[in-house]
Amino acid sequence: MRIGSILDLSLVDVPKIPVSVIFTAGCNFDCPYCQNAELLPLDSGKEMAVQEIVSSTEGNLVDGFCITGGEPTIQKELVDLLKALKEGPGGHINLNTQGSVPGILEKCLPFLDSVWLDVKNPPNAYHRVTRTNRDWWPEVAESIATLLDSDVELWPRSTYASRLMSPSDLISIAEALEDLGYSGEYMVQNYVASSGVRESEAESLEEPDLEDLSDIEDKIPDCIDLTYQWR
Repeated sequence: MRIGSILDLSLVDVPKIPVSVIFTAGCNFDCPYCQNAELLPLDSGKEMAVQEIVSSTEGNLVDGFCITGGEPTIQKELVDLLKALKEGPGGHINLNTQGSVPGILEKCLPFLDSVWLDVKNPPNAYHRVTRTNRDWWPEVAESIATLLDSDVELWPRSTYASRLMSPSDLISIAEALEDLGYSGEYMVQNYVASSGVRESEAESLEEPDLEDLSDIEDKIPDCIDLTYQWR
């Protein structure tokens, strides 16, 4: 499978759990605020065998793994990797996904403990962020429903970037989550300009002000616990 890089230790990718982070390469979305833009091309990274990936993490002082990207679920060997990690080093296995490939996600469930699911925009405005020529919401909704019907923890979140989203978009996302039967924490993190964002995109993006969202909390469904991670 195509791998961008492997980070031996992260204390921030999975709450309260030290993990190694495996970055898969290639993505089927083209989000302008992507912090790992070098991993968007399908031919980015390098080919690595599953056992080679697992072996490269041996000796890391961690309690689990976070698989991110890129978009991991477009990798046909993802299920094999998760199985090898769960049955080998073990620990907490977390997946980061935007939910566009529910069929693969379902096959991953036996080897997962938690999933960060990045909800890009309200159902009727997905193209504004993903910049693709199709409506991905049905797949995302199916992924959310699949996770809700499993024992895997679902952690939905959105990246808020001024000019790409409005405060009302977050309300619409929360309502969509409620409609799918989700209740619990919904995390909103701010877009941050970084070296990983394409310069051509960063010029048109704007880091948001948390105060701009101060009026939406009383409009969020009661079953949704809106939290912020401002970096």
